[in-house]
Amino acid sequence: MALTRIGETQQEAAAQLGCTRQTVAHWQHTYTARKDVEDQQREGRPRATTEEDDTLIVMTSTIDHFLTPRRMKRKLELDVSSHTIDRRLQEANLFGRVAQHKHTLTEEEKRKRLSFAEGYKHWKEGDWERVLFSDEKIFYGAGFCGHVYVRRPPGEALNPEYTVDKKPHPVKVHIWACFSARGLGYCHIFNEHLDGKLLKRILSDNLIPSARLHFASDPPEQWYFLQDNDPKHRSHLVRNWLHNNGVTCIDFPPYSPDLNPSENLWADLARRVETHQAEEVELLQDIVAEEWKKTAKELLIKLAHSMPKRCEAVIKAKGGYIDY
Repeated sequence: MALTRIGETQQEAAAQLGCTRQTVAHWQHTYTARKDVEDQQREGRPRATTEEDDTLIVMTSTIDHFLTPRRMKRKLELDVSSHTIDRRLQEANLFGRVAQHKHTLTEEEKRKRLSFAEGYKHWKEGDWERVLFSDEKIFYGAGFCGHVYVRRPPGEALNPEYTVDKKPHPVKVHIWACFSARGLGYCHIFNEHLDGKLLKRILSDNLIPSARLHFASDPPEQWYFLQDNDPKHRSHLVRNWLHNNGVTCIDFPPYSPDLNPSENLWADLARRVETHQAEEVELLQDIVAEEWKKTAKELLIKLAHSMPKRCEAVIKAKGGYIDY
């Protein structure tokens, strides 16, 4: 209050203090009324749960991670609302989230992941800059929605203001693309069912031309190709084509999306594509192609350079999943 008492206006005081004029006015009024700015003791509604209830709620959720507040209320016979239970869990940093679908790794699959990480743990960021990463992805237009959260009043679940319209067959396109730390490769958009024959044609049209964009040919610069362990990628047609065209492949372990930076690139691209909500396939194709070209070079470098840390994390996890 010293600033206003020496002649500063509320707006000038707010600018110096880094707050709003309304905040200055509030505390000025408080000081005038009480001659101090100490917070008063507040009387709130008493907690509906006891300390023992709170402990029981947290312990139960720790044991059964998938138990909803509503089911917990019935299971523990608590005389409180499910919203109260949810608040107690949030106070303990246990927040409701959509669970990810993740394959449970077998010991053999962990061994293969660990072998990959151990085999490439000595590669530096510069080594991974000579890798072309590739993958396929489906992109959706208007009408597609996964888990969409909304804040709504009780009893308003069917109010159009709080609902999303999911079309039975939203527009979609398939994409194959590749990238390296040096830049984007070519992007191939298709709507056919992807099998070994189609993948061979896509690689023939796009892989070598993409490599020529970023790797020297005279003298030839050694580069590597990384794709996941999908059965289509391991078909005889594809393997023979890669061999006959002198493509050096990195042997990638199965069930390892967390080791493939393409997944992170797809997530970034999907966020940008979905903002357009394309109504037609042709428009969605154009949007995917345009957004692909807009991908930041800094992101490509960051993803390629993340590989040493991913390998290190897999080793620490003894072949288990990592947080990427």
